[in-house]
Amino acid sequence: MTNKRKTSFLLLSRKFAESFKLRHIIIIGLTFRIAALIAMPNNQFPDSYTYIKAGEQLFSNGVIQKHNVMPLYPILCGILNNFLFIKIADIIFSVLTIYVIYQLALIIFKNKASALLSAFIAAIYPFFNFYATAALTETSYTLLLLTAFYMLYRQKFIIGALLLILSILERPTLDLAAPLIMFIFAYFVHKRPLSFSIKIVFYYILIYLLFFCPWWLHQYYKYDRFVRINLGDGIVWHSGNNPMNQSGGGVASNNGKPADVDLSRFVKIKDPYKQNQAMKKEAFNFIKKNPDRFIKLAGLKFCRFWRLYPYSPEYEKPLYIIISVVSYGSVLLFFLLSMGCLIFIKENRGFLKKLLPVFFLITYFTLVHMVLISSLRYRFPIEPFLIIIASYGFISLFNKIIIYNDKERIRTS
Repeated sequence: MTNKRKTSFLLLSRKFAESFKLRHIIIIGLTFRIAALIAMPNNQFPDSYTYIKAGEQLFSNGVIQKHNVMPLYPILCGILNNFLFIKIADIIFSVLTIYVIYQLALIIFKNKASALLSAFIAAIYPFFNFYATAALTETSYTLLLLTAFYMLYRQKFIIGALLLILSILERPTLDLAAPLIMFIFAYFVHKRPLSFSIKIVFYYILIYLLFFCPWWLHQYYKYDRFVRINLGDGIVWHSGNNPMNQSGGGVASNNGKPADVDLSRFVKIKDPYKQNQAMKKEAFNFIKKNPDRFIKLAGLKFCRFWRLYPYSPEYEKPLYIIISVVSYGSVLLFFLLSMGCLIFIKENRGFLKKLLPVFFLITYFTLVHMVLISSLRYRFPIEPFLIIIASYGFISLFNKIIIYNDKERIRTS
């Protein structure tokens, strides 16, 4: 391609990007998700039935009998009480996520082209479309998390705290990290005084107590003892840390691949609380007696967490591998390039402190799943942040190419 043609192509691309509107991207995202629903009408997991059943139990007798779920998504499932309606709700949540990704990218980088590219990638991103039709917590949880970060970037600390707490009531991953996230936003991002930042954490704790009280009453009625989160931690601790685990996952039956865990011997323990404690005790003993194996498993879990394509045999097919490598692989590549630009280019370093909560989140999710169990599903909530950072790097590179070609055109004219 000659310099003249290259310049014309770049200018045409820039004009096209400038004429592209967020509403067009939202329509594209909705179209893709409806197409995914039509193409995969039976796209659901065993966990999908667990949430439906938990919702039915909650609305029929007031108690969720499942021991490893949080209440928020089962409440939604119980209200809608139909797989199709649940999927439609998740599609709406997924489309709203596109809008939040745009706003989040805009507030972080103050670059409209980067924000539009982030939204466009989110609109067509295969994993977003897949999970929007899977009747799982991934979509609604990610929307809560992203909106919480957006509100915290806007210094809406109370709303941000509330959204983080709601996300924990859906999935408890951030239960320990959320107060730190609040502090990082207040003290490091917005440069508020230490006293104010501590006060924000105190407010978070008060809201947490208020919103978790109904759940604690439910758990006390169910187990006749105080259970702060749920009884799912024993399963993930033991699944990720036992002699059978060879892959870093936590599946008992893996469609031909070796199982990572066998929980059958715990069935004889009828008390669910004692059963959960027994699983954790075995996991802790395994780690204590096998530190080298624990470190090796942590490495396997790291690789599995950042893997370019799914591990499950049903998705290790050429088409799925190509789609995953092209989509997620491209995002990961530009994310890493963008990180290089942020670190080594002086004028971009100001974004590093602004992105500190995002880096903390990515690191926290990675470490948690290096210790417990790992899967692409658990990476999903941080992928929008990868997209946002990758898009900024791509647009920055694109703009530098345009500027260089403009200078060359002027020099040679």
